[in-house]
Amino acid sequence: MGENDPWDEERRQPASLPRSLWAQISPPAPPTARAVEDARVDVVIIGAGYTGLSAAIHLAQARVKIAVIEAAESGWGASGRNGGQVIPGLKIDPEDVLRVLGQERGKRIVEWAGAAPDLVFDLIRQFDIDCSPVRNGWIQPAYTKASLKIIESRCRQWQERGAPVEMLDRAKLPEILGTPKYVGAWIDRRAGSINPLAYCRGLAKAALDVGATIFTSTPAKTLTRNGNLWNVATPDALFTADHVIVATGAYCGDLVPGLRKTIAAVRLGEVATKPLNDEMLSKILPGRQPVSDWRRLLASFRITPDGRLMMGGTTASSGPETTAIRDSIHRAGRDLFGHFGALQWDYFWSGLFAVTTDKLPHLYEPQPNLLMALGCNGRGIALSTALGKVLAERVQGTAPQDLVLPVSALEPIPFHFLYPPSMAIMVGWKGIQDRIDRALS
Repeated sequence: MGENDPWDEERRQPASLPRSLWAQISPPAPPTARAVEDARVDVVIIGAGYTGLSAAIHLAQARVKIAVIEAAESGWGASGRNGGQVIPGLKIDPEDVLRVLGQERGKRIVEWAGAAPDLVFDLIRQFDIDCSPVRNGWIQPAYTKASLKIIESRCRQWQERGAPVEMLDRAKLPEILGTPKYVGAWIDRRAGSINPLAYCRGLAKAALDVGATIFTSTPAKTLTRNGNLWNVATPDALFTADHVIVATGAYCGDLVPGLRKTIAAVRLGEVATKPLNDEMLSKILPGRQPVSDWRRLLASFRITPDGRLMMGGTTASSGPETTAIRDSIHRAGRDLFGHFGALQWDYFWSGLFAVTTDKLPHLYEPQPNLLMALGCNGRGIALSTALGKVLAERVQGTAPQDLVLPVSALEPIPFHFLYPPSMAIMVGWKGIQDRIDRALS
């Protein structure tokens, strides 16, 4: 990243996972080592998150020789820090996708994204991944009357496409959610929840089991073209490959010139309480569905596998500072669940995810056999896993026009240098708009 980039400090210190609940309760990662010898492989994959590991599994199953290199450990980035909600679809609604991409391409992408959780749960079953999977739907409640109209339209659009979705009875929402604060909600039964770090570690083990090699504590320092081949230099080894997949998400840095300027790296925080008492466990999300509400600064919540309330959100932060995010989520917790008494918070951690201006994921191939995909906009578990499969298809020779995602040009966000300092202003304004909408509801 650039010299003055506010995310640079965190990106340069990938020694260990943050103190998160997932790091505490997940099964251990499979044994891996630092790369210390040069190697010639078919494909080097940079990044051992969902995208890179999914690509590695699909390629190794096709007997492609794979080396995955990771600067820290599998799941160090967003793949090990998120809330564990496996949500179908894209960040924008199906009708908007069709308007942006056209009927034919848009329909394919909507269907692909809607089915993305299938791939996650199929991989979990296929490789017996111990990640506490539950597939009983995802609920999106409306915090205001204005947002109710939005989720009603969203539900209708998916119903028209045959998805198992429905609006929930408003009168029953307090007993479904455990809070009386919402004015309506819909449920998407294609969704579910997992322990995200355990899932990522399980993908790493699966990749190793099918023949891929994974090197951890092995950052990619340079990426250069050498005739028809690619060289990836790490501190102690040089990898030579026919193809390179860059699967670093929001932590992309400047390894590929221009890539980080195609996204905004947004910081999301997660908090978790101490284990809840029996009353709270029986009344907060008794169906154990994960929840992400609809407001400009959303709040997400779920019950964790070990019986805690976990909540997530973002707020006015333009860099590694996280106190404002933590305090904002705590306030949301008091607002939603304060009727149970004071919440006893036990964990807080944060990380970055990649946001694109059109709210769509992007696939790039700026040079022959150099591939990357990112920009899941907060839908990373399902979409990143699915993106890994798309990248594997491209490596194996699928023509660009036959891929579900179009190959895009690397185009920077206009005035990208302004986004870190302006993010606090933008996010703060969204919070004000939420409060106005709430007052009018």
